[in-house]
Parts: sequence; structure tokens; C-alpha cells
Amino acid sequence: MVKIVSYRDLVDKLIDIFCEFGYDGTSLTILSQKTGLGRASLYYHFPGGKEEMANAVYEKISRDFTKLVLAPLATDLNFQTKIKNMLEGINLFYNNGKRSCLIDVFAIGSTKDIFHTQIKNAAMYWKDSLIKIIEDEGIDNARAVAISEDIIISIEGALIFTRATGDYSSFNRTLEKILNMISVNTLR
Repeated sequence: MVKIVSYRDLVDKLIDIFCEFGYDGTSLTILSQKTGLGRASLYYHFPGGKEEMANAVYEKISRDFTKLVLAPLATDLNFQTKIKNMLEGINLFYNNGKRSCLIDVFAIGSTKDIFHTQIKNAAMYWKDSLIKIIEDEGIDNARAVAISEDIIISIEGALIFTRATGDYSSFNRTLEKILNMISVNTLR
């Protein structure tokens, strides 16, 4: 068990728990067992209970996703480097495919109503960021939209497949395939 010495450690542990069990499958008993904290301690840090914990988790993963995945797309680097850096960020964010798809964790079950708008906005921002850098390479909007959706669907689909099968190498193959497919010449 990880020793929790700070609020940040606690939120990091909550991320692992929600990824493993999903929001609906995570009970206070599981939270207490996995964090090593009693219910009173959990409520001390999160008076709003499990929903407040989920909000803290969502805020942390949103910051991490922005830093690792979205920020590389907004740099002044060349197209290939932006895509490469985004894919490296995806790999770090999802721990080589071992971390569950967090969109999946928060987009289904009872949290879909809580996080629907945030998840939709994040997905659209990712898509729009990809569209922009693809269009900057001279690709028309319709093609840029299709390519950006294909990239995101491939990544998210690979995460779901990995979760279902435990085949982490398939996630890494998907990222390599995207990187190899994406060049200015193959975009047209």
C-alpha cells in the first residue's frame, strides 16, 4: 500500500482507485481499504464524499492531460514533432496503456451527468487542436476533421481494447502506427 502523506498523494491514489473500479464500482469501503484511511479521514479531506473525490480526480487528470497531451500541440515545433510529443504524452498519461481510459471511467454510469460537459469540452478541444495543426499543413477542413477523429478514436479504442484484454503491447502498437501514418505527405 502506498503511504499517503499529502493531499496530492491522496488524489493520485484516488485516480488509481477510480481507474480500477470506475466511479460506480468504487465504494467507501474500497476507498478506505485502498487508501489506508478511515471513512472519517476521507470525509475530512472530502466533506462532499465520493462526488467531491471524483471532482478532485477529474481536476488532476484534466491538468495532467493538458500538460502532457494538449500543450505539445500548441508549440511552435514542426508538425511531426508536435504529433510525436503528443503521443509520448499520451503514453505517459496512460502509463503505457496500463491506466484505464479516464474518459470511459467518467463518461458512463452515474458520473456521466456530473462530467458530461467537461468531458465533451475536453474531447472537442483535443479534436480542434489536432484539426488546427493538420490544417496548418495545408489540409482542407473536412480531411483534417476526419484525421483528427481517427487519431482520437484509435487511441481511445486501443485503451478500451487493452483494458478488456490486458494486451498492453496493442496500445503501444497503436501509438507507433499513428506516428508512422502521420506525415504531411500521407495526410493528403
